Amino acid sequence: MTAEQREAVFVPSVLTADGVLEGLGIYSTEAKALEVLRDTLRERIAEGLKEAQLVLWELDAADSEAIPLKHMLANLCPVCRQRTFWTDAIEMSALCYLSSCQAWIEDSDIEEDRVDCGWPPIGFTSQSESLAEALSVLRIYGAKIRGSGELAPAEEAEEMLQHFETGQSDPTSIREP
Repeated sequence: MTAEQREAVFVPSVLTADGVLEGLGIYSTEAKALEVLRDTLRERIAEGLKEAQLVLWELDAADSEAIPLKHMLANLCPVCRQRTFWTDAIEMSALCYLSSCQAWIEDSDIEEDRVDCGWPPIGFTSQSESLAEALSVLRIYGAKIRGSGELAPAEEAEEMLQHFETGQSDPTSIREP
């Protein structure tokens, strides 16, 4: 039996704040295993998970070793400043799993050697030359929004950002009473 013909299983897991590696099951498809992993990251935000991974194991193979497909590390989000920004060390991508933020970074699908980033609450997207530049862009937008108070609902956040971009220092000053 060749490697291409071997059956495989997909195993997601998380590393807790206490350093305990927790398996999240064994799945026959990568899509289902990834769905379980992502749902776990969303549902367990308050637990302070440190790492998450998804590995592939080939069945019935004496020489089989786990093949890492994703290895994600929890970081501070450049926008909301919560430890909910999961950076994948294998694929160049990152996503904030806090539902009110969801800032993201990934390799550009359109231009090679470019990095895309965005912040869905205001429909903001940007293209950068490097990961460091994309993080900087998101940090700047996050600082502008945080500087106006707290992260607000999408409509308020967009309005505040427009005022900052036009150079108005106090976005609340033009609101109607």
